[in-house]
Amino acid sequence: MSLAAECFTENVERFCEWVEADKHDLIESRQHLITLMTSIPWLGEFCEADDDDGDFPRRGHEGWKLDHKRFADLPFQYYRSVFDPHDFESTDAPVIGDLHDDLADIYGDLWNGLQAHQAGQTKAALSIWVSSYFYHWGHHASSALYAIDEFYRAKQIRCEQDAPSNGG
Repeated sequence: MSLAAECFTENVERFCEWVEADKHDLIESRQHLITLMTSIPWLGEFCEADDDDGDFPRRGHEGWKLDHKRFADLPFQYYRSVFDPHDFESTDAPVIGDLHDDLADIYGDLWNGLQAHQAGQTKAALSIWVSSYFYHWGHHASSALYAIDEFYRAKQIRCEQDAPSNGG
């Protein structure tokens, strides 16, 4: 297995452990998303689904509901979003994004691949992770990262504005 594949697998495991933990931090979620997303271009060889991907367990709706609730400790849930920032002719209004949904959906896709990896099918796991990035969890990750980053930057700006000046 390539170093990129090994690192991505470790990052998936860390993200899943973070999701399953009792506490969630916004900056830590930001770092996990950045780490996962920046690895994808190095895994292009796994983009095509294998014929032997198998039928690995999925979270299902009940699992998603539990996962969605895990993120109640984050400082916000909803944000404004557009579906296609490159569609300049669209007249669609922005929609409401849901950070809890984003993280639960990302976790569901990564957890599915993790089941393949734990069954000794790491190539199938990588195929699941990479292909599902392009058709599902990547959109959630990009939207969530943008919302988190805007929240973080706004908070930093408020901190700077509230900081006492050095009297000059």
